[in-house]
Amino acid sequence: MGLYIHIPFCRKACNYCDFHFSTQLLGIKDVMSSMKKELKLRFKEGPLEQETYYWGGGTPSILPNMEMSSLAQIAFENAPLKEGGEFTLEVNPDDVTPQSLKYWRNIGVNRLSIGVQSFMNDKLQWMNRTHNSDQAHTAIKRTQDAGFENISVDLIYGIPDSSFGEWQNNVGIAIETGVVHLSTYALTVEEKTKLFYQIKKGESRSPKGERAEEDFRWYRNQLNELGWDLYEISNSCVPGHRSVHNSMYWSGEPYFGIGPGAHSYDGDQTRRWNVSNNGKYRRAIGLDNSWFEEELLSPEDIINEKIMTNLRTKEGLDFRDLGKWANGVEKSWEPHVNSKRILKNELGIWKLLDSGLFWADRIASDGFIT
Repeated sequence: MGLYIHIPFCRKACNYCDFHFSTQLLGIKDVMSSMKKELKLRFKEGPLEQETYYWGGGTPSILPNMEMSSLAQIAFENAPLKEGGEFTLEVNPDDVTPQSLKYWRNIGVNRLSIGVQSFMNDKLQWMNRTHNSDQAHTAIKRTQDAGFENISVDLIYGIPDSSFGEWQNNVGIAIETGVVHLSTYALTVEEKTKLFYQIKKGESRSPKGERAEEDFRWYRNQLNELGWDLYEISNSCVPGHRSVHNSMYWSGEPYFGIGPGAHSYDGDQTRRWNVSNNGKYRRAIGLDNSWFEEELLSPEDIINEKIMTNLRTKEGLDFRDLGKWANGVEKSWEPHVNSKRILKNELGIWKLLDSGLFWADRIASDGFIT
């Protein structure tokens, strides 16, 4: 069981991002007050120990120290983190200072996820990031000097007008820093993002699938040769440094989500999500009104979720978990089996082959039960 806390604030809007956030930083104090209240309401029947904490966003590292420590205190009181549990904080490179690192460690953070995205200044400017390449290098070095060992770096590939060599440099630089975890994502164009409108107006090129696929395949091969654990399609690590919290998502374990836009799952049939609007969230919490929507998953929904998440992992999807739908799913995947993109091994585990990894979502959706 894990606790996810969504910090819905950023200094700037990255052109590709469709997560819920606001750049109106004057609202931080009021929203944090509402999030503290939500924490107390969610655990009003008594404290419930958590395996992991994950603070994402948005930009959690943007929080003033007092707001961060106050929120952490309420979390520890109502949903205490087990001894030695993983506590991840997402941070922007320009927020990483010796003082902030000391503060984060003091409140219990033991894993940092640094949103580098690229070490190339022109690409960082194109994405509208708040940091530059020097700040990315400095942030990683400072984090290591402060004694943090469990460090992850985010990188984006498939950026328009980027070269294969640039991607090789990005990955090479990240590995040379000595970080133990990489999260890599293909650039996607989501509706209502700044990038979506830039492309629509002809101000930017669209990402090319061929470019992204070449980057993806090289990256997987490179890290495999280095002995890294390629444990999920977008996540790789030095053996022994998997993200415990994110692994819970992929294995269908329960988690609580706190804050505007945060999602929760009870590990069985119920999924809920908070309203993705800071003002509406704050007003609903203040009036003790419903600030979330809830959905009861059908048996088909649960199977489809399992197909989507398990197929992305190194461990794969056990056909026995598909129950009465196992034969139907196998039939749906026959074209992909024939194309050598997916295979069921002798133990009955469905696993994507190298040629199918980049197409995981499409293959998974072809197996969905309708």
